[in-house]
Amino acid sequence: MDELISKCWQIKNAFNIGIQVLDNQFKTILHISDDHEPLVIIETRKKMYLNLQHALVKADRNSFCYYTDSFQLSYMAVAIQEDELHKGMVVVGPFLNDRVTDNFIWKVMKDNRLENNWLKPLELFYKSLVNLAPSYLAIGDLIVNILVNPHIKSQIITTKNEDEQNWADIQPLEYDQDGMEIKLRYEAEKKLLHFIEIGDKENARKAIFEHAGDFSYRVPGNPLRARKNLTFSGNTMFRIAASKGGVEPQYLHAISEKYALKIEGSVSMSELEALNFSMVDEYCAAVNNFAIKGHSPVVKKALMYINLHFNESINLQSIADEIGFNRTYLAKKFKNEMNLTVIDYIQRKRIDEAIFLIELGRSSITEIGMQVGFSSYNYFCKVFKDIKGMTASEYKGSNQLGNGANA
Repeated sequence: MDELISKCWQIKNAFNIGIQVLDNQFKTILHISDDHEPLVIIETRKKMYLNLQHALVKADRNSFCYYTDSFQLSYMAVAIQEDELHKGMVVVGPFLNDRVTDNFIWKVMKDNRLENNWLKPLELFYKSLVNLAPSYLAIGDLIVNILVNPHIKSQIITTKNEDEQNWADIQPLEYDQDGMEIKLRYEAEKKLLHFIEIGDKENARKAIFEHAGDFSYRVPGNPLRARKNLTFSGNTMFRIAASKGGVEPQYLHAISEKYALKIEGSVSMSELEALNFSMVDEYCAAVNNFAIKGHSPVVKKALMYINLHFNESINLQSIADEIGFNRTYLAKKFKNEMNLTVIDYIQRKRIDEAIFLIELGRSSITEIGMQVGFSSYNYFCKVFKDIKGMTASEYKGSNQLGNGANA
């Protein structure tokens, strides 16, 4: 497995493409990515794994499977085999084979029945991807050769200037030392993600320092870009850890998208460092405040339904009917376990989403109130002030002042 992981890093660094290793039950063993994928794309990708596995099981060992999904994202997959048994697969991607234009994105949105507010997130995501056309077949061939054949340790040979003595120095790479550093970094990463999964903010913050490293060499001449890529990757890993901690995907998507935009808009290393701590704090808070693990079946079902439909016209009775429980029983269990009534929880979810949309700055206060599920502007303003202690307009003004001060 160590050799496979090393090969995956080679592919990632050589071609700047995300790479994922899955076992034969589709459990993720390794995921290396610099991108910040919208949740809708992650959910779509899950559907392709079975198709890839079916194709690879029937194929020759030296084959790779090429696949393009409804978002026009392409992937290549190579089987992992041991003693002629299928043990899983390596999935390389996503990458593009077409030029991204406004028409390209609008067609993707239409094909996948997405609303207009997906335009900017998709545009940002597509810009982060590499376009391999027309070389993807050649790269697929190289990837098969890297993954299928035994790894050979290389040596770096340097030659001196022709004006000086003409001889070559052979400098073997210090693989043992590098391997130990990689091992320690992975152990620190595992510890950090564990603390996020259980919502332990204090220890997660301490673990950040152990996990830190200098990756500026990945983007020569542009250390800020290298740090942004690393912070994007951290955002993805933290989101996955919080998901394992029981946080519902819809809520995680809001956090992830918010930080993706902030990371891309950062102009200094100090900003990115601050964002790293802020992300850890917020994902830990999400585990502590919004995780659904440990709840009774009725409350778990109610939370799942509310988190997916809070922007619709829902109430205690409609939720009880939808999940198949008596409304009185639901109300009592929910209040005992959440220390909030069902309606209070719905309102807080709506205000959290409204705050996210306000910070994005793409919609008016009136539009946001309707988008998050309030039937009237006045009621939205009342609930917002009750929960946040200020009106939505005041919050928007304070947020703009804060952004201006950080500019």
